[in-house]
Amino acid sequence: MKRLVPAIFAAILLVSACDTFKVGVFEDEMILPLEGSQEDSLFYKVSIQYASGGMLIPAMERINNTIVAQAFDMEDSDAANLEETAVQYRENLIDEYITENSGMIGKMPVLSWEDNIIGEFTGKYKGWRNYQINYYFYRGGAHGSSTCSQIVFDAKTGEPLTEDTLFAEGYFENVAALMQAQAKADMEAENPDVLDLLELDLVVPNGNFSVGQSGVMWLFQPDDLLPHAFGPLCVTVSWDKLKPYLR
Repeated sequence: MKRLVPAIFAAILLVSACDTFKVGVFEDEMILPLEGSQEDSLFYKVSIQYASGGMLIPAMERINNTIVAQAFDMEDSDAANLEETAVQYRENLIDEYITENSGMIGKMPVLSWEDNIIGEFTGKYKGWRNYQINYYFYRGGAHGSSTCSQIVFDAKTGEPLTEDTLFAEGYFENVAALMQAQAKADMEAENPDVLDLLELDLVVPNGNFSVGQSGVMWLFQPDDLLPHAFGPLCVTVSWDKLKPYLR
């Protein structure tokens, strides 16, 4: 079996001309045929942005450790160098693919796998920076699976923002009610025929949010609230409505 040499790339970018915050990007991709005579392959691609300058080193380390931990499903305390972690992830994926599929040639119609991880900074609002990780994987079947994770970082300290630090104690039920009312209103305006399928009681603070001028946006994965075909669902509640519950 021939392993194709993966391509690894790193670059430094500026988020904006008026912002000293700098971003690096790590990229790694590979196509690995299961057997030389077969079309079945492992498709793997990673593109991860990370903090590289324009802030204090401890803050950058906090941001990057959190990014590595979430992108590769690790505990924060286990987070290590981005490139080393990505390479280890790739090697583990190769071993898993070969182990599970090498004996299935001719027995199954699809032996191709795909792993695609994309992480990027998506904007700054006041003292916070938003980050988003999109993960797609396919292991055969009718369709693959995708998830999207959002992280909000304190732009000065690098600490992740949580709902418990954003909102005052006892916020959960009140904020959930606002989210449910907004989700219902959005669905009635955009796709009323689907409203009966929406599991409205599950529209609650889930820790997967970003912040912006329009308010706080919570993201729910496909299958969380609606059948998979409808994709992810976003619920944005304005700062004015959330104001009574903010710290």
